[in-house]
Amino acid sequence: MHWTFSKSSSFRIGHQLCPPSITAGNSLRSRAQRNTLGGPCTIAELVSNSFKPTQEREGSFMSKYVLAFFVIWLCAFDASARVVTMVTWNLGWHMDIETTRRWIEACNRRYAKDPTTGLRTASSAPESKPGWFVDAFSIEGWDTAQLPVCNVYRERDNDIVFVKPAGYENRISQLSRYLVTSVPADVLAFQEVNGEQAVKEILPNNGSDYDFCSVIGYKVQRIVIAWKKSLGEKVSCNIEDALSLPSNPADKQPRPGVSLTLKIDDAVVRILSVHLKSSCVSPFENGKLAGDGKHCPILQQQIDPLESWIERETADGAKVVLLGDFNRNFWHELRDPTPVRTDFGSPAAARSPGALSNSLFEEIVDGIPPASALRMLEEHCDTNEVGTLLCGLSEIRPLDDAERTLLASENYLGCRNAVGLDHILVGSGIEELGPAQHVGIKNLGRNVAGNAADGSDQLLAISDHCPLLARLKL
Repeated sequence: MHWTFSKSSSFRIGHQLCPPSITAGNSLRSRAQRNTLGGPCTIAELVSNSFKPTQEREGSFMSKYVLAFFVIWLCAFDASARVVTMVTWNLGWHMDIETTRRWIEACNRRYAKDPTTGLRTASSAPESKPGWFVDAFSIEGWDTAQLPVCNVYRERDNDIVFVKPAGYENRISQLSRYLVTSVPADVLAFQEVNGEQAVKEILPNNGSDYDFCSVIGYKVQRIVIAWKKSLGEKVSCNIEDALSLPSNPADKQPRPGVSLTLKIDDAVVRILSVHLKSSCVSPFENGKLAGDGKHCPILQQQIDPLESWIERETADGAKVVLLGDFNRNFWHELRDPTPVRTDFGSPAAARSPGALSNSLFEEIVDGIPPASALRMLEEHCDTNEVGTLLCGLSEIRPLDDAERTLLASENYLGCRNAVGLDHILVGSGIEELGPAQHVGIKNLGRNVAGNAADGSDQLLAISDHCPLLARLKL
């Protein structure tokens, strides 16, 4: 009898007992072939398989019982590992109630263009416009570190919703109920929130059962990681400033990353959360990473600091999870035949002067050094058969407008940015229990202006993203 462990297969005792789990290396196989268990099969299956004859112990009655005992012991040992549910979710300019009131007041004011400066200032002149119709970046003194732009919420005909306090309070209530009923996570990595208070207001008991790791300062679209206090103790919480490209001009500085280290049982677990530069999504759809334009060059600049950060955070043997809104469709990068680098060099090698990257994913998972190796979790959409088909197609090619509209409708996932932006990657020592799930928000993705003067009948989308949830065995 012999037994071995490997990354690509489950343990073996003379012959394979359980099917191999999905890894990054075979992630492109068809969905029908995917192993949704993502881990060991049941004890009954293991014992049943163990009784199949092998050349080493054919017909040995005693060996079957020894083997069965060993299998049960091994499964019991495996069952003692902690299972943690993590979610990443971009909440779309989410604010706390106090900030929302100041934002609504600022957007209700009227602004007119100053012919001298070209900027808009508060004005009651006939040509002035409410802030809802104005580009906030053109308003003198508008601080995007404090307040978002005004045109966040739009109805299906693209009309801007003039948000009222009661309408936003409705949104808070809907979001709170949804988290309780649909997102049973131990760790929640939020993007596009204005701070810790905004997250507390949507968690049960105002977040009293949670601890937090937050970005402070920077722009209003911040990252906050919340976790249940009962899960484990905080070792450290650090902001990765290099990802914000601080040497760039202010209008070309994206968001920093966050690194949270927890002690969970006997394991050191490190969670890295990101929200990378937007609008450079797919190499198949006006998103050539090595191309020019306003957005892709900034995302290109983030590759090296992101890879350096991963290498540093994985160097001490911690169990690492990298998750967030990457604003990049990694599935398309894997299917793009373009060389990873413009000079045809290997992503594992030092970058030659002037060489650019065509694939962010293949740069950051090059496996050098070995401790930095990460694998991306398979993704599944929590929807009906047609929606599942659309999600599968979205990993192969960009969806057309009709397909996107259907997937974003309330009978499917319900969120406008349903797939392709958010991902979860894990390092060694972590086993995924099935694919990551894009959890639908259904009719909570709608914006309706309403008719009530106080806004009590307004419906505001809880997000334009759907949460991506994974169950991980540490």
